[in-house]
Amino acid sequence: MSAMQARDMERLEELVADGFRFTAIHLYPEPMTREQWIEAAREGYTITSFAFETMEIDVFGDTAVIHSRYSQVANWDQNNLSNVYRLTDVWARGVKGWQVVARHSSILG
Repeated sequence: MSAMQARDMERLEELVADGFRFTAIHLYPEPMTREQWIEAAREGYTITSFAFETMEIDVFGDTAVIHSRYSQVANWDQNNLSNVYRLTDVWARGVKGWQVVARHSSILG
């Protein structure tokens, strides 16, 4: 999230795998593609502050599932996204190292 907050596009390109999908029903009825998510990071998503309040990581060989409780003060295209969320991230280790391949976000607060 630090790379997203800083709009560090080079780092995001390294971390986010081809084929990445982001699911957040509260934002978009269909999963966002990697390209849509990267574009949101570049243009419309502004994070003022964030915190991973809890995080549990399960590793299964070259796959990791991360369950976290995440809070942020943020907006996207003038929509207030300040809230507490439950995130589930799936990471895979490949030739480019560890990359996120999927994220699901649900509002808790």
